[in-house]
Amino acid sequence: MLQTPAHSGKMTLSAGSAHGRSLLLYNGNFFRFGGKKHYTWVWIKNGMIQDAGYRSWEPTYIRDAEEAIDLKGNLVLPGFSDSHVHFVPSAVDRMKVNLNGSRNFEEIGQRLKDWVERHPQESTVHACCLEVSDLEEKRPPTRNVIDHYLRDYSVLIESRDFHYTVLNTRALHSSRVPFTMEGVELDERQRPTGIFRGKANAFLRRKTADSYSWEDKERAVYELSGRLLKKGVTSIHAMEGGYGFPESDAEFLASCGPKLPLDIAIYFGTTSPEKVKRLGLSRIGDLFLDGSFASGNAALLSNYEDHPGNGTLNYSQEELNSFLLRCYLADLDTSLHAVGNRAMEQALIAHEYARQKTGNVYLRHRIEHAELTTELQRKRAAALGLTFSMQPAFEYYYGGSHSMYAERLGERWRQTNPFREIRNAGIRICGGSDSGLTPVNPLVGIYAAVNPPVDENRLTIEEALSMFTRDAAWAVREEDYKGEIEIGKIADLTVTDRNIFLTNPKNIITAEIIMTIKSGSVLYHNL
Repeated sequence: MLQTPAHSGKMTLSAGSAHGRSLLLYNGNFFRFGGKKHYTWVWIKNGMIQDAGYRSWEPTYIRDAEEAIDLKGNLVLPGFSDSHVHFVPSAVDRMKVNLNGSRNFEEIGQRLKDWVERHPQESTVHACCLEVSDLEEKRPPTRNVIDHYLRDYSVLIESRDFHYTVLNTRALHSSRVPFTMEGVELDERQRPTGIFRGKANAFLRRKTADSYSWEDKERAVYELSGRLLKKGVTSIHAMEGGYGFPESDAEFLASCGPKLPLDIAIYFGTTSPEKVKRLGLSRIGDLFLDGSFASGNAALLSNYEDHPGNGTLNYSQEELNSFLLRCYLADLDTSLHAVGNRAMEQALIAHEYARQKTGNVYLRHRIEHAELTTELQRKRAAALGLTFSMQPAFEYYYGGSHSMYAERLGERWRQTNPFREIRNAGIRICGGSDSGLTPVNPLVGIYAAVNPPVDENRLTIEEALSMFTRDAAWAVREEDYKGEIEIGKIADLTVTDRNIFLTNPKNIITAEIIMTIKSGSVLYHNL
């Protein structure tokens, strides 16, 4: 037996290493939902919780355990699930220049120049995570702006919300994007500004993604897996392929995913149910019905506050009805990206149509984001049994009276992400990050759901935790063996450095993960 009263902070990445292993965790505070008495110890064998209790354990456990860990009274939660991760793109983004937090064009230019100085052998600069709402100029830089800093390199800059790309002149000439393609922004002289949205943006994003090799992607997703384990994440719902993302990412992840130390449920972003079936998958999406608030193209029922128009729908109602009908008939669980309430209306009409045509009530469909909805829409969604896959951290980063939401929506910022009203309507919510839009960190999501800018929208800590554990497991049909600390369930556990149920709710965001256990194997520890 190996006694481990303290750990060094190391991390081990290994998939499937728990088979046959036995582990005793004791002197812990193992959280259980619904007011059940918390366990103080659990016995794990073959990756499963085989036994648990409150005081003493079976004497043979301490004798047979290959490892026994004193948790020193720390809180133990179910392993976290992030229900919305663009996993392959997020991993690959770490190889690009990160422009997140840039305050103005000058800082963007300096970051690009710094990267070139460190990589003098490169002729192309890929940058990502540009957030217009952070910029003093409140608009994307044009190709002429980027040329001012880097003229002799091809520069491609992707927005943080994936909805536009900026090229400098050199990159523009080599991009081969037809200037007549939808989404190519033109100046008053009908010349490209270097800003590409819509179909042109999707074309460029796929082209950029395809420039990375299989080996590059394998290294990137393996490294990102380690970072997620440090955040207590043991499962993710990966949104791969789709509008602006290559379908090959879904095929790549279906192949290499089983080698990774996380459980990955893939939603294949294609409009072809047949492709999903050929890959042996059972989930399709997330299909982008509209854009985002950051880019000002989420589809609203009324106009934006800060610019003309009410956003864009990417599909006609007839197209979406046909697509969902085919998914219902193919028994596929679906995921639809609907940020604004006009996109939500389109999604509800399509689901009502497919339900009426097929009578299929056994599928588990979800709406991604659902940031702005009406009371009637929430009632209809509940009647359809839809799950809302939401990102509470959006309220942390974008919410409040002096925020991006307020700039775009005016007083409607008070209506965004109404978690309490959604739960009260009977809708299940699973929580995610939308990485790389916001970082993968479920504790930030829990904090944001408990401390939203609008007090009436707040959830309890247990409700917020459920979004990233129990409800996330239900959304992908894993509730029988995941999402809770109970005998007979997989030993996916995360240990925090403080009891978030007893601390001031405002301090949840400062909590740290000190151990992550996946299927009975300790893959990260700093106890």
